[in-house]
Amino acid sequence: MWRIVTLKQPALLLLTVVICGVTFFFCVGRQWMWQQDSKVGPVTQMVLVYPDELTVKGNFMTAVGKDLTTNKRESLTMTVKSAQVARELAESTRPVIWKISGKMQPFLPNTNENQFNYQRYNYHRRLTTHVQINELQEVVPVEKMGIVGNCHYRRACLSHYFATMPSPLDSYCLQLIVGKASEETTDLLASVKKLGLLHLFCISGMHVVLLTVLLRKLLVYLWWDREVIDWLLICLLPLYLIIGGGATSLIRATIMAEMGLLHRYLHLDALDGWAISLLAGLVIDPLLLLTLGGQLSYLLSFMLQVLPRQLTSFKQAVLLNLVSVPSILSFVYELHLLSFLASYVVIPVFAVVIFPAVIIAACCYCFMPAVTYLINDGLLIFHRLLDWCSRLPGEILFGKPPLFLALLLFILTIYASDHRSLKRVWLMVAGTYLLTMALIHVPLKGEVVFFDIGQGDAIIIREPFNRQVLLIDTGGKVNFGRPSWAKPVSSRDDGERIIVNYLKSQGIDHLDTIFLSHHDADHIGYLPSILAHLTVDQIVVPAGMEKQPALLKRLAEGTSRPSLVPVTDQVQLQTLPLQILHPFAPGEAKNEDSLVLAGQFGGARFVFTGDLDRENEKKVMEKYPNLRADILKLGHHGSKTASDPVFLRQLQAQYGIISAGRFNRYHHPDDITITNLRQANIIPLSTQQYGMIKYSYYRDKGKIKTYLRGDELKWTLPSCLSN
Repeated sequence: MWRIVTLKQPALLLLTVVICGVTFFFCVGRQWMWQQDSKVGPVTQMVLVYPDELTVKGNFMTAVGKDLTTNKRESLTMTVKSAQVARELAESTRPVIWKISGKMQPFLPNTNENQFNYQRYNYHRRLTTHVQINELQEVVPVEKMGIVGNCHYRRACLSHYFATMPSPLDSYCLQLIVGKASEETTDLLASVKKLGLLHLFCISGMHVVLLTVLLRKLLVYLWWDREVIDWLLICLLPLYLIIGGGATSLIRATIMAEMGLLHRYLHLDALDGWAISLLAGLVIDPLLLLTLGGQLSYLLSFMLQVLPRQLTSFKQAVLLNLVSVPSILSFVYELHLLSFLASYVVIPVFAVVIFPAVIIAACCYCFMPAVTYLINDGLLIFHRLLDWCSRLPGEILFGKPPLFLALLLFILTIYASDHRSLKRVWLMVAGTYLLTMALIHVPLKGEVVFFDIGQGDAIIIREPFNRQVLLIDTGGKVNFGRPSWAKPVSSRDDGERIIVNYLKSQGIDHLDTIFLSHHDADHIGYLPSILAHLTVDQIVVPAGMEKQPALLKRLAEGTSRPSLVPVTDQVQLQTLPLQILHPFAPGEAKNEDSLVLAGQFGGARFVFTGDLDRENEKKVMEKYPNLRADILKLGHHGSKTASDPVFLRQLQAQYGIISAGRFNRYHHPDDITITNLRQANIIPLSTQQYGMIKYSYYRDKGKIKTYLRGDELKWTLPSCLSN
């Protein structure tokens, strides 16, 4: 049984309740203040920028600055105009004061279901506003940096120093010593993430313990007094909190380490230290427990305090993994069965070999590079071994459990961990997991989902019980010629972040068919990402497109190898729930050759028109005079070149779906299109305004739901939608 902590004094119990209540209301109030602190308009400011909080990717700069007038932290972005300026910004190491002019605006919320919440992420970093810099008018180096400024300066210097090291040692040093990720780190950690070992590569309590142990042993070897060592560590840990990047797990670990060092003076045990670290963490970040890092950091550190000491290390590792599974599935959706064994095997190796080796390599690089390169070779072998293990069978795509079931799984696992000998309890846990997985993978309802994918189209059709899952277009970005230095290096795009992420949250890693309406990049650009992460049986394209280099190049970039099916309206694929209405003959896959698809789902008739122009809309109408639609996906993102008034009147649709990007350079949707829709009594629903638009149905009844209410982003909308 777990150790039970009792409060013998009623006054202490009352004090604990009061402190928790005050902390709760403080956190709620602070979060509310953050959400209210959003303005839109031009600004001219003096801001303090620390070098380690500035990143340049291609011609795009992001930074965190402190407004010297209000002392509030702000997110800063700027499009850099030359390679020299980009290089100077990227190589800076000293804190500077910028005089900037630009536009202040709030952070955009996530607009698709299960999409990464960038707004909450910035609130988590204590950022409430965003300034888009139009002009960097003046740059003044800070002469007196102070203690905090010196910590940021040291962190920036270390980051530049580590970046000169061989790979993968550079990524290990950046991630494990200064808590800074890079694009290379993202690729490096792909296998680590699959095996559930990500916590090893994010600065956490384990790293703080290892660093303090290494430093303590070194100073003891140099004949330092133990009490002096303790006070030195008490002073150094807060400074390392800044140098390490101030991550959630690092804050908790630092506070708990401080409590441990002050144990002889404060007479607090480990659980007291954990509780104080939680209260302090919530004061610093009220959204702490809404992040995966926050949940795992506090949950696992708590479990380590209460698990019986007589348990073997293997049983402890298995129980810790089991307790963390509901949180991991709620954020990652996947689980590798080897993670239970991998954590038991790798954690000791990491603590005893990998982490000390990284520290030694970092220290030796200047004067003994041979040692550094030798350690780097060892890390390569270690990383290849992790890669090999991650490719072994055992990866399970579970999907995202509903919140109430995730909580139930967590409670049952905690209960089962305390009653390890009761088989019926573990059977209850296993049964709940199976039930949850069945609800995700065999849904009773079907859906038609219009993603908010920016200036592009991407639509999922999922039949009940997942009988068939279809994708119409993949979205994509049109790249207007930029020099090589201005192109950001990124391994992820919105195809992975939005489409693949949503599908995996629904337990889907297989598509029966992808329909590509035509060859424009905003309709096929993210095809390589889809093919890299999902299994696809076939791709249907308008006849003539199957020979085009733009498509063949993207097919070659993916790992899945689907069959390619060119079609006209004379070809009807019997197993699919969609009828092909256009094109009438092979073409060049331009807008006028777009696939037009029609189908009925849940009693509602749908028509999807790609980027079809008005002239060909009329031809479709003439060939299919009885064509009707309840929900119409408007052609060409609401452009005036599509959605002919006669076509709209014949379809008699109730809703017109517009898929267009915010602040798009084409000013879609056009005022004329919105006017024509309203004159035809069609309700316009734009992804710009409502985010993801989903039609969910069961049998012959369905309902449209939008991810946003429609008033959250009024300042981003064209006048035709905001009025």
